[in-house]
Amino acid sequence: MTRIGANIKKIRTAKGLSQLAFAELFELTRGNISSYEENRAEPRLETALRIANYFCIPLEAFITRTLTINEILQFNGDKLLEEEQRLLQMQLRQVPFLSETIFLKASYREIKFTELDIFPKLTLPELNYHSLLAVSYQSTMVHHSSFSGYQPRDVLVFEAVSEENFHLCIGKKGLFLTDQELILGNFEWQDEQLLFVLNELRKLPVKPGPETGFWKLVAVYQHLI
Repeated sequence: MTRIGANIKKIRTAKGLSQLAFAELFELTRGNISSYEENRAEPRLETALRIANYFCIPLEAFITRTLTINEILQFNGDKLLEEEQRLLQMQLRQVPFLSETIFLKASYREIKFTELDIFPKLTLPELNYHSLLAVSYQSTMVHHSSFSGYQPRDVLVFEAVSEENFHLCIGKKGLFLTDQELILGNFEWQDEQLLFVLNELRKLPVKPGPETGFWKLVAVYQHLI
């Protein structure tokens, strides 16, 4: 369990904000804030980032430490800049994030699943030099049965299948992305070729390269309830 709920309550106390006033700053409800503070739920990652940025609090501190009132009052833009510099030294990078909102817009053809440049960004540890994509898992996504253990809003991080990692895909989970389609499946070696498998009826031959739409799962950030 993170320290987000306790820190939201401390921030409200330090800033003299009611639960309703705090909620309105971030387009939430008073019930949302009450649930966070009582550890009955946790905000989405993008919401936690908005709150931390709004009050100039380093995200790591906001999530992992119970802050004191004095600390909250002392955080300012300069401290946030120092934190950003520290994160740069840790070799983090911003990754396109296919959030729940983006998934819905693409599902209704308002945007394309492949328009990664317009996606919001998540700052994640530098895993490798391959192109990365973060996806907020939704149970309504077309998926192989092996994905049933994930919970809504778990963040799945994928790397583009390339010549370099093609041989590492066998037996791994993956993603197939086109302008109008998103499929979560498994990479399997069958009949002397690598296939992307959704089920017995849907199997696609895999080719390396970012333009082919195949991505390999490399990390999972689970949403704690």
